Amino acid sequence: MAASKPADLLKEGRGYKLARAARSDLDAKYGVHHTVIHVSQLLSNLPAKVPDLAERTFLIEAMKCYRVEAYRACIVMTWNLTFDHLVRWILREPQRLSDFNLAIPKRFPKKQGLTVSAQEHFEDLKEADVIEVCQTASLVSKNIIEILREKLKRRNIAAHPSQVMVTQSQADDVVTDLVNNVVLALL
Repeated sequence: MAASKPADLLKEGRGYKLARAARSDLDAKYGVHHTVIHVSQLLSNLPAKVPDLAERTFLIEAMKCYRVEAYRACIVMTWNLTFDHLVRWILREPQRLSDFNLAIPKRFPKKQGLTVSAQEHFEDLKEADVIEVCQTASLVSKNIIEILREKLKRRNIAAHPSQVMVTQSQADDVVTDLVNNVVLALL
């Protein structure tokens, strides 16, 4: 299969993967895998639940990336959607924002005097720092904190050049976990 012209199998690292044409032929013959249908439907149903235009832009880009099998980009865009949603969720409720601001110097004493009052102020903190402050302020559950930490690591792996393979199943995991357990949980 690798020697045929055009090749049905492509050498990749220490293994092989199906060429797009071969995969498309198999999909046409046997149908699309149920996880692709589930993730595509999850992303497609989300715009009605995400009223913010900026978040919807991230969502649309994530959907496009997933559909064309750009899984690295899909992971990055899904993270962008989630982080933007988290920040807007913090800003939306005055008590949450107050709790967040009170937790900044508790978690990061060197950031004494840093106060967040608008979305652009979050740029003064690393994404990982925002997650840590959310934990210190008890804004979200331990499980959501762990999901955010784990998926930020996955986003970092996907976003930076490396030899690490990023597959559909990894994108499926990131999309379903972040959308179901963060975006939809923090409406």
